[in-house]
Amino acid sequence: MFSDFFNKFYDWFDGLPFDALIYFIWGSYLAVFLVAFVATLCSTKFKAASKKPFLCLTNAYAAISLAAFMLQCGLAQSITATVAFWVVGYVLYGSLCAFNKQHLRKEKATTSAAVATPVPVQPMRAMRGDAPAPIPAAKNGVRLEHAVAVTDKLLTKNLAKTDRQELEKLKNTLAVLKIKGTLNPTEADILNDNFNALLKLMAKYNV
Repeated sequence: MFSDFFNKFYDWFDGLPFDALIYFIWGSYLAVFLVAFVATLCSTKFKAASKKPFLCLTNAYAAISLAAFMLQCGLAQSITATVAFWVVGYVLYGSLCAFNKQHLRKEKATTSAAVATPVPVQPMRAMRGDAPAPIPAAKNGVRLEHAVAVTDKLLTKNLAKTDRQELEKLKNTLAVLKIKGTLNPTEADILNDNFNALLKLMAKYNV
């Protein structure tokens, strides 16, 4: 029963016009690639998705292409044509993966920035509901400049791992406060706490 089925299938496959068969196989593959490429360009979900299914499809089409060429060509010619198709398919697969890597790099950079940058503290309101007056930047500018310089000097020392991590966080906080310029009372308290922590590290490493 199975032999009759496969014999009939082979006869039908062998009876198809060779050029039309190759056009159909390669054309349908390119159509799938174009759909995947457009979807990757237009959809963040597709851009982040794994492209391995397209790789599996490329291998399957390579096998179908080899079978089609074997109907009309010799083994050497069939393998050559299939290898050429397979190489082109892998280049197309690589172009899809390039979008995936770009998306991962952007996502990683965004996550790293969110972790490294301290979240600004919302100012506390006074008991009457009025916002306290901000502290002028001139009163903090000199201290911040000095603190940043001392932080850079400390980072050149042979620090313990925990001290280095604390110092890097402290440096990020100082950078944010320096950019802000004018600080409210709550942020000024944060600045003083960071100064105190910096003084302890200076005393510990004789800076």
